[in-house]
Amino acid sequence: MIKISSLTIRDFRGIRSITLDLGSNNFAVCGPNGSGKSGVVDAIEFVLTGDISRLAGKGTGGLSVKEHGPHVDSTPEYAFVEAEVVIAATGKSATIRRTVKQPKAPTVTPDDPSIRAALAELAAHPEFVLSRREIIKFVLAEPSARSQLVQALLRLDELDTVRANLTKIANAEVRDEKAAIRHAADAGSDFALALGIPKISSAPLLIAVNTRRTTLGLPPLNELTATTSVREGLQPPTSAAGAAVNKTRMLTELRSARERLEGLATAKFEDALSATRAAVGTLEADVSLLQGANRENMLRAALALYDDECPVCGTEFELAEFQTTVTAKLAALSAATAKRQQLENALDPIADALDQAALAFTAAANWSNVAKIPIPVAKLAAAAQSKAAAAAALRKLLPIEATKEFLATAGDISGLRDELAHLDAAAALLPDPSTQDAAREYLVIAQSKLESWRKCRKAEVNAKTRAELTSAVSATFGDAITDGLEAIFDAVRSRFGALYRAINHDDESAFDARFKQVPGRLALDVDFYGRGFFPPGAYHSEGHQDGMGLCLYLALTDHLLGQRFSIAVLDDVLMSVDSGHRREFSRLLKTEFPHTQFILTTHDPIWLKHMASEGLVGPKGSARFRKWDVDHGPAEWDTKNVWAEIDSYLALDDVPAAAGALRRYLEYLGEEVCHRLRARVEFRADAQFMLGDTLPHGLVALGDAYKRGRVAAGKWNKPERVEEIKALESAFVDARTAANVDQWQVNTAVHYNSWANLSKPDFIPVVDAYRALVANFHCGDCGGLLRVSPERGPKESVRCSCGTVLISLVEP
Repeated sequence: MIKISSLTIRDFRGIRSITLDLGSNNFAVCGPNGSGKSGVVDAIEFVLTGDISRLAGKGTGGLSVKEHGPHVDSTPEYAFVEAEVVIAATGKSATIRRTVKQPKAPTVTPDDPSIRAALAELAAHPEFVLSRREIIKFVLAEPSARSQLVQALLRLDELDTVRANLTKIANAEVRDEKAAIRHAADAGSDFALALGIPKISSAPLLIAVNTRRTTLGLPPLNELTATTSVREGLQPPTSAAGAAVNKTRMLTELRSARERLEGLATAKFEDALSATRAAVGTLEADVSLLQGANRENMLRAALALYDDECPVCGTEFELAEFQTTVTAKLAALSAATAKRQQLENALDPIADALDQAALAFTAAANWSNVAKIPIPVAKLAAAAQSKAAAAAALRKLLPIEATKEFLATAGDISGLRDELAHLDAAAALLPDPSTQDAAREYLVIAQSKLESWRKCRKAEVNAKTRAELTSAVSATFGDAITDGLEAIFDAVRSRFGALYRAINHDDESAFDARFKQVPGRLALDVDFYGRGFFPPGAYHSEGHQDGMGLCLYLALTDHLLGQRFSIAVLDDVLMSVDSGHRREFSRLLKTEFPHTQFILTTHDPIWLKHMASEGLVGPKGSARFRKWDVDHGPAEWDTKNVWAEIDSYLALDDVPAAAGALRRYLEYLGEEVCHRLRARVEFRADAQFMLGDTLPHGLVALGDAYKRGRVAAGKWNKPERVEEIKALESAFVDARTAANVDQWQVNTAVHYNSWANLSKPDFIPVVDAYRALVANFHCGDCGGLLRVSPERGPKESVRCSCGTVLISLVEP
């Protein structure tokens, strides 16, 4: 992908104007809280992607890039970020400029398709910018949330969406299959009852049908195929046969109603009702199970009704996030789910019997007008409605109160026998059909019922095929995802463990981790000193958790991108990690990820020194922010910046402010000089060094370096080099002497001593003296601070970054 050579920021976030030279190398930005470090992070993310993650996501309502991206005193058209970049794969250079006014339309020069492609790839991986709040989520998140984070990082988040959709489709087809099986069974039972045979079977059906066909002089049927018509050859009836036909159909349907009614009155049905009533009572008594069942019911309904937002609270969610969250909650309700399934299995045959009874009672009640005086069938009609409602309620199970109520009345058949008896009596008064009319009507009814049964059987077969296919597809896809993710997590686990052991080799050299992946969930357990595997938050310290989070992020990103892992912005990611482990972390980044440009921010100057000492950042690979204000943005610790600020105070005749700025700069410079020249400074555990603790020793170190260099050059018989060093040493001694003359005035002005009343003319010589003194610590060409090389061991030379200054300290 991309590495950044330089970064220019104008009127963006809290920055008015700054240019940072990153040189396509690792870079660190150090400064106290509120000094503008995060503005640099936002600028990098913005110029490369057009977004600012800090202004998006949960908890950022009302924030936007266009409105809050510009500096508070600027406007979108003037706020921009420009980056000179190098495409890691090709070495091509380009300039990317993006304004807040048009965040999705960057200007790319040259406008090369490969550069646009690299930008698009980077925009697809916004995780290259990471802060501690994201790091810790990898470790302490709930398994479902961790699964979302990890799969999003691996670009696998859409797989869960597909899996959830396939599962939803498969479950719907299974439900349809159950309904089709039930409808086919009802149609078959109705068919058998209408023909007066015990069950649907080819032999008894052919006997019954052929008996009637013989009566009508029709040839018998030899077999019953999928297209056989039992009324084949039957001629249309005469008008005089209508009365007889009605009686035959009526008797058939009344017989079906009586059989369904008696089925509800059997001891077997009553025993089933008693057993299910007891099971429902147990569920109701167990509050946790009942709440679980109610929650499951609500969650399943939410999944079915989802449409861009939660149907319960109206919150907008991404489909994958919503499905993963709800599926994970359903998985947590396993006990309630098992109890519900057990009850549903017991209630299904009861609901089927009630459905069949409802259909039969409705058909019987439809004969109420067969006589001149309507026959009362109010109870039959009411029973048909109540049994159908009861069947629907039992299949839903919840609310539990409705299920209890319907179970209590499911076996009620009071008054139904009397109404059926009245209908039987009315049927008996109808004229008997002739043998031929009865046979004709029998075959007509048989064909009608046969066609209904065939239709239901076909639907059952189709539903079964769809259910088997969708279940197989869902299972195969789920198994493939699980196997694939397990392979990925196994590789990531190994890399994660190796990285973590590298930075904690002193006390956790045997560290290991385990991932447990199930649909929608990713559990992480880590070894704790050989005592077992536990969640990271169980026993490990906050610092160790930070380290784990960063190592997991690096392992995942490295697995995803490999050599294309070219840039990562880490924003204060190791705040709680101690200095020793930060040093190891610096070494880890340098050795394990040599192809990645890391841009790090920190408020801790000690860690910045660790980065430098371990070679993670070079001599020019950092920026030090010392303060921030709303008018000017961050101010760096550099000579041009500091002297300009001091001069501006003096122009306003504000000597105390100028003296304060000078003293703070000298305190900063003293620490840097002592570190780079390896000066001997009295140790302080709190690392709180005053100006008198550092700068004098830095001066001694530089003076000693000149002296040793001059002696070494003489012993190497290089008189011209001796003279060059003498000139440098002389200028240094003069500057040091001039600065020491009025050093007391600095302290006087800073501390506002009442007996010292310095004026601008009094203080200007002090500034000039220290300006001249500070120049001795810098190279006149590259402006970098001089440093002793190497950083440890015998001192060999004093040099600058560009090589203009190179004083050998090694004697022959």
